[in-house]
Amino acid sequence: MRESLKLAVMILFHPIAAFEYMKRKRETLSGLMILAVIFLAAAVQIFSIYVTHYPLSTVNLRNANVVFECAKILLPVVTWGVASYAMTTILDGETKFSEAMLATCYAMIPFLLISPLLTLFSRILDLGQSGLYYGMYGAMLFWIIALLLTALKEMNHYSVGKTAVVTFLSLFTMMLIWASVALLFSLSMQFITFVKEVIVEARYLFS
Repeated sequence: MRESLKLAVMILFHPIAAFEYMKRKRETLSGLMILAVIFLAAAVQIFSIYVTHYPLSTVNLRNANVVFECAKILLPVVTWGVASYAMTTILDGETKFSEAMLATCYAMIPFLLISPLLTLFSRILDLGQSGLYYGMYGAMLFWIIALLLTALKEMNHYSVGKTAVVTFLSLFTMMLIWASVALLFSLSMQFITFVKEVIVEARYLFS
């Protein structure tokens, strides 16, 4: 736990050194940090949904789907971890899957720290100051993206050019994963509907 907390602080102030440290200490870092970050990110997102000042909120509380709202934060992060690892295995990467996911989760540290503060800050803002709020939120997202790209570059010892190529291929892979999952879900729902209709017809014929 001490090593995990030390690494979290390093990520904020010395990200390059932090990712290099992560590679050196790969055997001592706990994979439980992955689950911890996912759980905390979901909790932070739920807090943001219900506490953000109404004029600045992008979620209608009456129709809010907590699972969907959490998925909007967690799904891109988890999918990036999977997709980027898949690409690095093809393009001479040096990270294991657990390391890729751990680095991806550590890149979410700014979200865990800043999003609750922004949520509380929104309580003293009105709609006319929305530009300030969304600007700060956008800066936080930019920080997270920068950490993800830094992790990809440093942990695989890529050049800037190769990092850009792997990033593009990883984004393309993410879209393929989402499209495949959406297609599978659609086919599953159609199959379930078909089975239900067959059961209804069978009951009608034998009744």
